[in-house]
Amino acid sequence: MKKMLFALLVVGVVGFAGPRPASAQDSTLVKVPFDFIVGGRVLPAGSYRIVPDSQDTTLLLIESTRGKMAAAFAATGWTPNPNPMDAHAHVEFKNIDGHMFLSQVAMPGSDARQVAVTKAEAERTLARLNLMPAERADTAK
Repeated sequence: MKKMLFALLVVGVVGFAGPRPASAQDSTLVKVPFDFIVGGRVLPAGSYRIVPDSQDTTLLLIESTRGKMAAAFAATGWTPNPNPMDAHAHVEFKNIDGHMFLSQVAMPGSDARQVAVTKAEAERTLARLNLMPAERADTAK
């Protein structure tokens, strides 16, 4: 009885731990030469590690290789990887009102994950972050 109770307790604790990032071997590095927005956060230009969640592949974590900045986001769709044999990850961005929003992540050996960003969502995000569209920022100076 004690062994069974202990086994249930261990399973309960492991199950309660929740989603965990995949192992480091599933992560990939990208270099972004400009500031960008993802997951409701502005991330500065730099090198980033992208890690898919081990239990829910629609969830991704992007973190600075310096460990200073990170954002989690959910992919809203999948599309064939434009370069499936490439050993490097590729990221795409959508320029909305002069700000770059992450719109696609293509990891080596898997389909590309899309991050839908509509103009309305982008405007709400910019407002929440207290950022002006670039056109208005230029005229406000």
